[in-house]
Amino acid sequence: MGVEEVMKFVVEKLKEALLILENLGGEALAWLDRVFPPETRGDKIHHWLHVALPYLIATVVLAVVVWFCRCCRGCCLGRRGGRVRMMKAPGREYRMGRDVFESDPKGYFYNLRAHPGDQLC
Repeated sequence: MGVEEVMKFVVEKLKEALLILENLGGEALAWLDRVFPPETRGDKIHHWLHVALPYLIATVVLAVVVWFCRCCRGCCLGRRGGRVRMMKAPGREYRMGRDVFESDPKGYFYNLRAHPGDQLC
C-alpha cells in the first residue's frame, strides 16, 4: 500500500463517519419531534421544567455546600487563620502553636539550647 492509497482510504472513512454523524443528528431530531411534538412542545417542556426544578435546586445547593466546606476547611482546621493547634513546648513550661514548632523543630531546639533561661525565645 502506497501513501496515496492510504490517504484515499482515510478520506473514504472520514466521509463515512460524516454521513453517520449526519444520520445520527437527523435521528436525534426525529426522536425529539416524537417526544416533544412541535404543537405541544412548549407545554411539555414547561411541565418537565417543573418536575426537574426541585432536583436542580437541590443539586445547586449541594454543590454550594460542598464548595463552602472545602473553602472553609482550612479556616476550621487552623491552616489559614482560625483556630490554632496548641502543644506543650518541649523543654519549657508553656504552650505554643504546633505550626510554629513543626515549621522549624531544629531551629526551636537550637534556640532552646542557646538561651536555656529565656522562656520566650
